[in-house]
Amino acid sequence: MLRVLSMCNFALGSASLAIVGAQASMVSGGMTVAQAAELVAVFALTFSLGAPLAQVFVGHRRRRDVLIGGLLILALGSVLCAVAPSYGWLLAARVLAGLGATVVGPMASSIGAGIVPPERQGHALAVVFSGIAIASVLSVPLAISASAALGWRVVFVGLAVLAGAAALLVWLTVDDQSRGIRLDLRRLLKALTHPATGTGLAVIFFQVSAYFVTYTLITALLRDRFGADTATASGIMFGFGILGVAGNWLAQRLALRFGANRLLYAAMGTMLPVFLALAVVPAYWWAPVLPLLAWALAQDVFYPSQQRRVVELEPEIRGLVLALNSSGLFAGIALGSFLGGRVAQASGVATLPVISLLLTALALTALTISRLAARKHAHQLRSMRAA
Repeated sequence: MLRVLSMCNFALGSASLAIVGAQASMVSGGMTVAQAAELVAVFALTFSLGAPLAQVFVGHRRRRDVLIGGLLILALGSVLCAVAPSYGWLLAARVLAGLGATVVGPMASSIGAGIVPPERQGHALAVVFSGIAIASVLSVPLAISASAALGWRVVFVGLAVLAGAAALLVWLTVDDQSRGIRLDLRRLLKALTHPATGTGLAVIFFQVSAYFVTYTLITALLRDRFGADTATASGIMFGFGILGVAGNWLAQRLALRFGANRLLYAAMGTMLPVFLALAVVPAYWWAPVLPLLAWALAQDVFYPSQQRRVVELEPEIRGLVLALNSSGLFAGIALGSFLGGRVAQASGVATLPVISLLLTALALTALTISRLAARKHAHQLRSMRAA
């Protein structure tokens, strides 16, 4: 069942990332580079704004049904993208696909966390999240090949088929009758303003921003800073993707032995010297290889550990906090990509790892504040019960 839920995240990750691979075909077909990039941004923005609101309006319904419905809307939006007669219609269809996606990731993770004992939640969340890790490796190169051979519209057809197949598998194999609790906007605001939860959610926003500041222009960094040619850069990034999948596998094992806080500190503590190394190591093509591989491992230990921690903070509304966590992830993608482009334009790509380092330090600070607030809250609850 966890593998089927992982496939749902694979469909979500592919819908988000595959457009990057199709951009060259879109531009050659008459779109501008900015228009092609907007298709990625509008999906991320729709998800970021819609994920927590979707939990308020449909989060109390049976999770399995909401997940299937989200996948079908994602499939419909992708079909409409494939047949869109103009850019305006294409952008609108992309928004529709993003609306379907708003419930896919949170519901898949919420179901996965609920069908296992509490001590195995970290492992389950890592398995479910592995779909996004695999999509980050496969979706872009597959989209490049498919769009080059058959045009960019076939990429959207493939995304529709993938989302539809995931919906069918959930319907056939996922026997989950759980429901979220009924929420309103006040409960959403309460979660965001709770000292431990609010700062805990800031962790993923800052860390994903740190990731995408450098990752968005990683090919340019390898070329301009380290002198890597196209083939070398492609090989390095393929290794980065493979190590990312390995990092998710490692997270599944580590989650059975260590707490989420410890894994988060280890992951982000690894990324600080990685970004420092990318900023200061000599300008040879081989110099960034080891830092990048360490980064890939650490980043994919970070994601499921962060999901596990926010669920542990608010287990009764896990659907909402997972949606807020996903919202923070996509908001981080948008901010990181924007910052990366502006910083590179102003001071060159060599500056990007420094910005990533600073944002990672902010994420670590938010985690520390959240831990202290959680301890204080737990102490207050124990004092109230004792009284």
